Parts: sequence; structure tokens; C-alpha cells
Amino acid sequence: MKKKRLAVLSDIHGNSWALQAVLDDIKTKNIDDIFNLGDSLYGPLDPWGTFDLLSKQTIMSIAGNEDRLIVESYGSNQVYETLDIVYRQIDENIRQWLQSLEKTIIAEECFLCHGTPQRDDQYLFEKVTTQGLRMKDQGELLKEVKDIRQRVICCGHSHVSHAIILDTGTLIVNPGSVGCPAYTDDVPYPHSMEAGRPHASYAILSFNGETVFVEPVAVPYDWDAAARCAKHHGREDWAKWLTTGKT
Repeated sequence: MKKKRLAVLSDIHGNSWALQAVLDDIKTKNIDDIFNLGDSLYGPLDPWGTFDLLSKQTIMSIAGNEDRLIVESYGSNQVYETLDIVYRQIDENIRQWLQSLEKTIIAEECFLCHGTPQRDDQYLFEKVTTQGLRMKDQGELLKEVKDIRQRVICCGHSHVSHAIILDTGTLIVNPGSVGCPAYTDDVPYPHSMEAGRPHASYAILSFNGETVFVEPVAVPYDWDAAARCAKHHGREDWAKWLTTGKT
């Protein structure tokens, strides 16, 4: 690949305030293409405004597990509070856009996935056990990506930024989360994910011949406005996550 700069986003989660700040920052960085790794709209914030921003940009997007949840649960009687907030804001056009998204895409020299290459609801870097959360070792990562031939793999889902070069030379990058810097989950076991800061995170990949530079970016934005929206929708937990990056 000739010299090229790519912006990699993930896990916007309906946070239009964070997304706007990231898009504004990207405009200053001489970026050639933008990739979005999914989980774009789900959350008690502003899914309609988020889609509006995404639709006005040239962005290659894939589906995350909660994009899939929005599509698969549509019309179901088993809709819980946050999903109901999303459904009240989106329309058929947005639902069809979500439904059209691929789970994985190969673009340039990059393999794009939300979670692992095989599963959109599992972490690539991290493993959740009954004893807690730990980072996977080289052997485990090599097994996860053994069928991928691209030299760069971009993943999201965990909301925490990481970058590692495997012994094979494959570069794996998680850009962190644009719109939700922390959360708790109970699948497959109770655990927390924390970026440790409230900033909107993304990554820039700079290709120069055989060399790829990874630049993690943390963008300040009006997270208090996003937190007020979360509180308005009854999600005090989200408000804390948004303003602290901690659970």
C-alpha cells in the first residue's frame, strides 16, 4: 500500500456528541478513509442524531453485536428499556441500514470485524473467566486469527484500546470506544470494561510501504451533555460511565 492514513472508529453507541467531536478531529488529520467497526446506535442517548452524522460521511461501516440485536429484536415483545429508547428514535430507513451491514469486511490491507473474526459478541484481546478478566496470550490470539491473511486486523467490542504485533507480523488494533468508555456486563461472567477516561477514542493507521504506524487518539467533548441525556432516559449508570470512563 502506498502512503495512506485511515481512521478507525468503533462502539459509538448512539453518542452523537462524541461522534461529532471525532469527525471534527478527523478533518484536521489528513485522513484518506474512515472505518467504523460497529455498535453504532445502541444506547440510551441519541441514535437518530448518530445515524444522521454517519449518513453524511463517507464511512465504511460493519455491524456489531448490538446492531444485530436492534435488527433481530425488532417487532419482538421482549424489548427492554434501552432497546425501547432506540426503537422510539429510529425509523425503517435506519433499520434497513443496520440490516444491510456486513459482519466483516476486507478493505485495503485490513480485516475489519467487531469482536473476533468468528463472533461479533466475543472479545479478541480479552478473555472473561470466573476468576476475572485477563489478556489473551500470543498463542490464543494466533488461534483466533489463523485464517486471516490481511496484515492488519481491526476489532472493537471491548471499548478499550489495544495494539499488538503477533509473531507472524500481523498487527491487531482495537481503537477503543467513541461513545461509551466503560460498562458492566454479565456475559459470560460478570465483568467491567474501563477506558479510565471519558474521552472519545479512535485510532489512526498510517501506512508507509511495509510499515504501519498506530496512533491512538483521545478526543475531549461535552460528555456532560451526553450524561444528561442518559440521566433523562433513566440510565444513571451510563451517566457515570460517560463522565469518568470507569464503572
